[in-house]
Parts: sequence; structure tokens; C-alpha cells
Amino acid sequence: MKNKKAMPVGRQAFTLIELLVAMAVFTVVITVVFGLFSTALKGQRRVIALQNIQENGRFLLEFMAKELRMSKINTANGISATLNITRSDDNTVIYTLSNGKIYRNSIQVNSDEVNINGSFYINGVGADGIQPKVTISLTLQGVGNRAEEQAIINIQTTLSQRFLDGSDL
Repeated sequence: MKNKKAMPVGRQAFTLIELLVAMAVFTVVITVVFGLFSTALKGQRRVIALQNIQENGRFLLEFMAKELRMSKINTANGISATLNITRSDDNTVIYTLSNGKIYRNSIQVNSDEVNINGSFYINGVGADGIQPKVTISLTLQGVGNRAEEQAIINIQTTLSQRFLDGSDL
């Protein structure tokens, strides 16, 4: 018989199988953690993109609403990509939706980080006793390299001019 020398207690070595199992468990845990981290980053990018798009949309609607309420609508009834108004100081302003941008008298109003498509729906212009109004319907899409940065929102508002047709500004 061979005399096997036992290792002292507390100095036992790991077997190759135990080492492989420990490495496999560690790899699975690290993969799950990095997957969760990656998902959280994508979610954060999407939320930031949506927030930027909403801020751009809110700014545009408020900007146009302030001017439109104290102006006279000159564009004919119907759906249009342009909105022609005359302000109370007799200056004419033309809003145009073109190539993913909104222009005010040929000057871009919206951010380059957002593409905008939509239309103006004008109603009540030239009709006696009917308050002229315009419905602004916009689709805003974020411009980004990643899919989560290209969020899309739809916004719509209806505004009326404060003056009835036929009344002076």
C-alpha cells in the first residue's frame, strides 16, 4: 500500500471543477449586472430625448400662441402648411412647416435636434359671427444616432384670434 500523506486541515486546494463552476457563476452574475446597467442607460437616454422633444414642442406652441391670439388670421379656411397672420402692429407674419422645420418669416424657430411635421387647420376665417381659429397639429421626432434618442410625440392645440373677422385690430 501506498502511504498517502493527508493535507493539514485548512490547506485544502480547489479542484478544477470547483474553479470552473465559480467562474461560470461569476460570469453569469456580471453579464446580468451589465445587462441591467445597459437597459437603464437606454431608458435614461429615451427619457431625456422625450423631455427635449416635449420642451421643444411646448416652446413652439407657446411662442406661436402668444402671437396668434393678438393677430388676425389671413390664411384661407382648410388645411395648410403655412399660416399667414397680421399682428396688432400691422406686421405680417408667416409660419411655414417645411423639411422638418418650422419657419417664422423664413427664420427657423425650432431646434435642430427635432424634426417637425404637421399642418395648420384654419376655420372660421371670413365667416360673420364665427370666431376664427387655427388648430396646430404637430408630430415631433428626436434626431439622434441611437434608436432610443429618436422618440416621437404628437401634439395639438386649437387657438382662436381675439378679434372677430371684420373687426379692427
